Amino acid sequence: MSSSPIQPHVTIADVWRGALPEGTRLSAGQSSLRREVGWCTALRARPPAFEPLRGGELLLIDPAVLTAFDSRLTLPELIRSVAGQGVAGVAVRGAISPQTLKVAEEHALPLLELPPSPPLDEVEQRVLRYIVDRRAELHDRAQDLHRQLSELALAGRGIRPLLNRLHELTGVAVLLERDSQVEFVGAGDSGGLPPGVAAALARDRPSLDQWLREVPLSAFDPPVAARPLPEGRSRLIAPILVQGSIGGFLSLVGSDGELGELHRLAVGRAAHACAIELVRLRAARDARDEVEEELLDVLTAARPGSSEAARERAKRKGFDLESTYLVLAAEAQEPGLARAVRSAWERQLGVMRLNHLVRDRRDLVLALISLAGRRSPESAGLIAQLHRLATDAAGGPVAVGYGALRSGAGAVSVAAREAEQALEMGRRLHGATAATAFSELGLYRFLYALQPLPELLAFGEDILGALRQRDRTGVLMATLRAYLAVNGSPTDAAQRLHLHRNTVLYRLQRIEQILERDLRDADVRLTLHLALKIVEILEQGSGSRVAAPGGREQRPSEV
Repeated sequence: MSSSPIQPHVTIADVWRGALPEGTRLSAGQSSLRREVGWCTALRARPPAFEPLRGGELLLIDPAVLTAFDSRLTLPELIRSVAGQGVAGVAVRGAISPQTLKVAEEHALPLLELPPSPPLDEVEQRVLRYIVDRRAELHDRAQDLHRQLSELALAGRGIRPLLNRLHELTGVAVLLERDSQVEFVGAGDSGGLPPGVAAALARDRPSLDQWLREVPLSAFDPPVAARPLPEGRSRLIAPILVQGSIGGFLSLVGSDGELGELHRLAVGRAAHACAIELVRLRAARDARDEVEEELLDVLTAARPGSSEAARERAKRKGFDLESTYLVLAAEAQEPGLARAVRSAWERQLGVMRLNHLVRDRRDLVLALISLAGRRSPESAGLIAQLHRLATDAAGGPVAVGYGALRSGAGAVSVAAREAEQALEMGRRLHGATAATAFSELGLYRFLYALQPLPELLAFGEDILGALRQRDRTGVLMATLRAYLAVNGSPTDAAQRLHLHRNTVLYRLQRIEQILERDLRDADVRLTLHLALKIVEILEQGSGSRVAAPGGREQRPSEV
């Protein structure tokens, strides 16, 4: 099997030698003979002059037809116009004037002089057949290249032999970028890139994420993009998709105009072969990791000395812990639904192309989600979307909690603790469907940390025990909460409770009698407010209710 470098796309030089009539001469644009030709169209005598131009066409022009089309339009003017539309070249029947040659050279546009015969429509059909046949040949060679590279990958030979083979087959530089580093450069004898090109690769990395969000992704047929490079170079780049995440990027680098359709096919097929090898490598690493603790457990435990190893494990999974991330906790009201919520989240985050780690423990689901390159308002929308998705997956109420956006391996445990506290307190205070940020907890953050202390329970009982014992229907506790919530205003409390002001005043008097305290005293109100918060935080679960006026039951936080 031949190992000679594959030839680029169909070029002006190819068409000149393989399809244009004998005696055709090159008059201008020698430096651009490697331009790709994708189509051929001849000038018509009636509008439109050409088929719609999309770039890459070879135009066939008969000056006599140009005069019939528009007697005022000169050939230099037409050449200048089509050069700006990305055509590959122009072939003109008959002698070409010096002015036309000058315009073609100014635009580095290949300009060919055709002999008097055969007719241009015949030339057009000959060129089109040549392009189609040549494309089929290139496709067959690309398939052969894919087969060779896939065989290397499936044989487990490693990444380096695979890239060496790609370099041999293409004859251009080969780059594999993983973890924001260029791991290998197959650049002929030099073995490296000029510093200017290396710096350009680093600058281009952030824009690759935006590109990938705009195109469909497939491991077998990954998208390919042409990206400019300095010093007269360009590259064709394709992502390496490994189990739904980006495992790296593969590029072919050449001079401007050197990389064409076959190189585009080659880099896509080679990216798929690299994905096979990386899946094999990842499977071996995952098998080793299974002996260790689950990664998210390691990160949330925050044991001394574990951060660096966890960071490297996360990086192998495509998760950059040095970028911004969010930790989100969820729990369904009904038990046994954590796995359904986890699966729904993993599917959605995969569709959204967000790197993530998700685990479920008993009824709690915890997700670590990368927000690299996203703004804070976008995270709020993401939380709302995942909350709705969890509710749908559970088929009933689900509460979620989340902490501040953070970065760094060592901060994952803090973010997870915040998310779980926000989940628990939000559910107690606001119900089974609450979505609570840790920053919204206020005083409850302090009280939550003090829950284990017996002094906390004792304080709440000492201050409110007598009132709770005497208040069998709960209306006095509800009135006290409303009164303190409106800064000690009986009028506002009456409006809040939908009661007459005199009713509220009577209840407040009863509260003072039972507690033997003066509610007009600011220190007394502060003490009672704190005691109420302690009682709320010590309530077990979210099912605690007190009777509300009119017989309706409410959670304490609603009055």
